Amino acid sequence: MSHRRKIGMFAPLTFLLLAAIASVSAHPSTAAIRAPAATAQVPPSVGDSIALTTVPATPAAKLAAALGHSNGSTKTVYLTFDDGPNPIWTPEILSILEATGAHASFFVIGENAKAWPALVQREMRDGDTIGDHTWSHPNLTQLSSGAVFGELARDEHLIGVLTGKAPSLWRPPYEDFNRSVIAVASGLGMRMQLWSVSTGDWQLPGTQVIVIRVMAALHNAMVVLFHDGGGYTRSETVAAVAILIPELQAAGYRVAALPASGISG
Repeated sequence: MSHRRKIGMFAPLTFLLLAAIASVSAHPSTAAIRAPAATAQVPPSVGDSIALTTVPATPAAKLAAALGHSNGSTKTVYLTFDDGPNPIWTPEILSILEATGAHASFFVIGENAKAWPALVQREMRDGDTIGDHTWSHPNLTQLSSGAVFGELARDEHLIGVLTGKAPSLWRPPYEDFNRSVIAVASGLGMRMQLWSVSTGDWQLPGTQVIVIRVMAALHNAMVVLFHDGGGYTRSETVAAVAILIPELQAAGYRVAALPASGISG
């Protein structure tokens, strides 16, 4: 085979890889995280636009196959969602999980859990993991130890009241933490759970970009960061999850909730 023909064969895959592994280093701004959900427009039902059992193969699926991610031994992927619950987007995501037999983990904000407690209880009934994401989503490194305790303990208490079980995992807003913050959370009996792959969904990069970022980084015990709240829309996240779960399952991956002890992704 000529050198020119080899280049022609590998150029498309190289392009996909470069697009897929584009780094997502920027953190969401406070304004983006805290934008009122009330301005969101209710999207068409996922079931109206995406047939979960007939999702066609996407470039991401072909990429996963090219990278060797195929059916075989069962491996696990952990999808996690921050900043909910949200009355529009969280039910859409839960319906997809229920329809596909998958589970996920939700790191909830106390203010939102108080406003929509039934969604937290639905997550619990479905067998999903519920984690502490503070009461009001501040940068914890800018607070006193007492204020950090209040943010985490208040959310922890509400989750316990709603589900009958206090959370064992927590996640810092904006990925900002220090030794003092970790010490407060540890004193409350919670372990910090971060992620190994960020989708950058808060930046609204497009559904296919979100899908490709996940599939390009696919590996066993991968912890993926999504958002089911914050911002004015999470429609791209919902659409991407509807595509990703069947693809992950077809590639031999179990889509599961985080264990109580957490995991290093």
